[in-house]
Amino acid sequence: MKIGIIGRGRVAQALAKAFADSHEFRLGVRSVANLSEAEIGDVARWSDVTLLATPWGAEEDVCEAIADHVANKPVIDATNPVGIRNGMLDLVHDRPDSAAEALQVRLPTAHVVKCFNQIGAEFLHNTAKLANTPVMFAAGDHATAKDIALTLARDAGFEPVDGGPLSNARHLESLAMIWIWSATKAPLGRSFGFALTHMKSKGS
Repeated sequence: MKIGIIGRGRVAQALAKAFADSHEFRLGVRSVANLSEAEIGDVARWSDVTLLATPWGAEEDVCEAIADHVANKPVIDATNPVGIRNGMLDLVHDRPDSAAEALQVRLPTAHVVKCFNQIGAEFLHNTAKLANTPVMFAAGDHATAKDIALTLARDAGFEPVDGGPLSNARHLESLAMIWIWSATKAPLGRSFGFALTHMKSKGS
């Protein structure tokens, strides 16, 4: 699968490492600095799947660059609308819908899926650091696009779980905020991820 990763930060770099052995990928950036990067629109045109891994605030320019190249293709949103509010990190998307739903409005012909936003970048390419397999939810309205996101989550070492429709993306963004708060304010630090625990089988 050809994956266009938009961004050059820690999340983008980690996802590139996660998919390097199993998929083709290119990094799309606004200002190309080396041979591993290309213009955002060119990467979106080339890719089967476009994965957004940019800081919050860049989405308007990114959507403008990719809009003509993502019709009927999955766009996986790994961003979180995080910023400073009252001196603290917080979700700053002041709308009743999610940031992912806002992306869907900007990209009406694409199939937006929320995924890869619920854990720190250091685990996106190395889930083996964790004692248990971490969970990764994917929320989206298009079944095939969501299945692709879940497959990529499994390829990256996560336990993939269907997170329901795109309207549930707001809950995944809030879950990400819990991870961020715990990583920065609680004694946990950045050394954890969320995992599912399943009911024991009979007789165990």
